[in-house]
Order: sequence, then C-alpha cells, then structure tokens
Amino acid sequence: MPDALDGSLTPRQRARFAQHVDDCPECGPMLRSLIRLRVALRSIATDASDPDGGTPDGSVVPAVLEHLRAHPGERRPTAGRAPWPR
Repeated sequence: MPDALDGSLTPRQRARFAQHVDDCPECGPMLRSLIRLRVALRSIATDASDPDGGTPDGSVVPAVLEHLRAHPGERRPTAGRAPWPR
C-alpha cells in the first residue's frame, strides 16, 4: 500500500492494486483509513509554523507532536487494544 499511496506503481500495478482493493473486504477500508490519516497529517503539518508544512526534510513529526501537546483531550488510550476501529 505505501507504493500505491506514494504514486510509485506502474499503470499495470495500479490497475491490479485497484482491482484488489475493490474486491478485498479488508484492504478497501484500510486504504481509505490510510488516505484519511495522510490528509489529517498533512493538515496538521500545514497548520504548523513552517509554511511548507513540515521540517526541511519533509517530516511532519514535529507538527504532529506540537498538535498533540496543544490538544491533549483528543488523545485516545490505546493500551491493550488496536488504535483503530475494527
């Protein structure tokens, strides 16, 4: 999935991947969840002080950590369970 999200698949691989995601009851929801996560991370990075949305190396980690510190009530405990709904 990372290659598909990064756009590094060939046209043939993209077609096969799309067909699999359409047919697989696990991969479709997982892909949609990863896309939502990617959008959320980018929006957090864009909200950070760096106008380019991250650090010079492209990392969004500092912006995510800053967001988590600024919004502690949004954290959900994940100990003992998966951090995503099943």
